[in-house]
Amino acid sequence: MKRTIHVDGLANVRDLGGLERRDGTFSPEGVFVRSERLDRVGADGWEALLAYGVRTVIDLRRPAERTGQVPASIKHIHVDLDGGDEMGFWAEFEEDGRWGTPLYYLAHLEALPHRLALVLNAIAAADEGAILFHCSAGWDRTGLVAAVLLRTIDATEDAAVADYLGSFANAAAMAALHERSFEVEGRQQILHRFGHTAESAFRDMYAKLDLDRWFSRSNLDSSTRVAIETWRGAAAPPDGT
Repeated sequence: MKRTIHVDGLANVRDLGGLERRDGTFSPEGVFVRSERLDRVGADGWEALLAYGVRTVIDLRRPAERTGQVPASIKHIHVDLDGGDEMGFWAEFEEDGRWGTPLYYLAHLEALPHRLALVLNAIAAADEGAILFHCSAGWDRTGLVAAVLLRTIDATEDAAVADYLGSFANAAAMAALHERSFEVEGRQQILHRFGHTAESAFRDMYAKLDLDRWFSRSNLDSSTRVAIETWRGAAAPPDGT
């Protein structure tokens, strides 16, 4: 499966399909697409996304960050994954720089489980068709949601890490397209300060990502959990049932 999608106006866009699962199968394509912000997507880009099957866009950014327009033919949903009104959580992560790395993911899921629940509810309730979810860079908030989705179908650590590192590989193209730095060296320096590389930070987080525990605390109804764990019916659960 070819995971890269060529869309004018996007440099960090890819399908979550084609990633190996621990049972030897692969995640289905055409279900979830991740990307950076959509501000530079024009008519040709939207036509490409529609042709790919995207029918829902979920914007994970805080309200003050939201920009860009989505065509009426695509449902547009805003879900603040951060919890912009819950700044008590973010103070220490913003102060030491971990907010831009996987080093905050597990703490976020523990402290603010309802924020991810809002995203997963939106995914489960979305219209038929592929779902594109994004933040600003398509890197951190998008990376958290991607990690959770990949864990639900038991994607291997190596596959999930490779998906995360794709944003580092795309950083130069993103900087050129969006005319801003995505601070790759800064991210790496922060990770190094905490004893990690980009790979080791994500791998360690993914290995510790206990979704059974999270689901038990999230108050999601059973139908939503089934929708997430089967990728909206496109994948068999990890146990094959």
